[in-house]
Amino acid sequence: MALPRAAEVVIVGAGALGCSIAYQLTRRGMRDVVVVEREAIGSGSTSKAAGGIRVQFGLKVEVEFSLRGIAFFKRFDDEMGVPCDFRQEGYLFLVTDEADLARFRRNVALQTSLGADVRIIAPDDARAMVPGLRTDDVIAAVWGPMDGYASPNDVVQAYASRARAGGAKIVEGTPVTGLARTGDRVTGVLTPEGPIEARVVVNAAGPQAPLVGRMAGVEVPVDPRRRHIFVTGQFDGVRHPMPLVTDRGSGFYCRSEQGAVLMSAGDIGGTTEYTASVDWGMLEPTVRKAVRRLPALEHAEIHHAWAGLRPLTPDDHGILDWAPGVEGLFLAAGFCGHGFQHSFAAGEEVADLLTTGKSGTDISDLSLARFAKKAS
Repeated sequence: MALPRAAEVVIVGAGALGCSIAYQLTRRGMRDVVVVEREAIGSGSTSKAAGGIRVQFGLKVEVEFSLRGIAFFKRFDDEMGVPCDFRQEGYLFLVTDEADLARFRRNVALQTSLGADVRIIAPDDARAMVPGLRTDDVIAAVWGPMDGYASPNDVVQAYASRARAGGAKIVEGTPVTGLARTGDRVTGVLTPEGPIEARVVVNAAGPQAPLVGRMAGVEVPVDPRRRHIFVTGQFDGVRHPMPLVTDRGSGFYCRSEQGAVLMSAGDIGGTTEYTASVDWGMLEPTVRKAVRRLPALEHAEIHHAWAGLRPLTPDDHGILDWAPGVEGLFLAAGFCGHGFQHSFAAGEEVADLLTTGKSGTDISDLSLARFAKKAS
């Protein structure tokens, strides 16, 4: 495809969020949309996501995004014309600390007030859901039967396909090397193939969002850190389908994956990274945490693994806001590993802002201003 020379909106990054924004813009009648991706559609953090979808968040806007996302994934096959393997097999958090349980109680009150089905249950009830689960140190569990997972690749490819059908152009293998500015306004993007002029540039570059922001002199408070996922072969040691089980004490989580088990130590890399490869040294602590919580995993064999980058913010919440001091640059980044599950609702809100000037939901908790308030 020849590189377009101008567009109404240029989106940097063809992950779940960037492609969702493009899809939602075309649904609102905007055809002059270009998505620029340095590699391939969904090849960044989206391709490394575990696909989790949950309502168990602590901010009202996040719970609302999750509820809208779950409703979307339930109708996904009809709306998008392809399947996404959405499975509502639940999220089960194992709580081992009283202070943590108090936080969960507050969050559950918020979640249920918004219509979510979330329950605090006894350790014995958790063990009944996941036979063989070790709960000797668990004081309570939090169960979300609405929660589950879907296929990130199927979802992002469907967003991209529908965006293209609506008139958007997605240019792969084309890195953004700079942002064009005229005074205090961003006027487009620069690429090795030439510039693209734009009224609005959306920075949806995931872990690369800080690098894109700096091209316009904007510091985006996103810190990409590495996390590992290991997948076993199929074995008979656990009962399937198994919900996504998270050990709050150790950070470990696991769930069913087509008769096998997907699991992670819940690791957060010690340094900022912009590329991620598997460190097989992480296997030992993952197995140790796994066997401590679910002893049957001792008999499983690891068949493959991957590492991805989680674009973290200082408070572990995403950013949806105009860049300060630079007109025409919108930030849709820093979703801390939750961008896939919130991509549908976040895409709707960004598309509403860009086409009407206002969003349909209060997204002020995702503004950049919150960081300045906390620093003061």
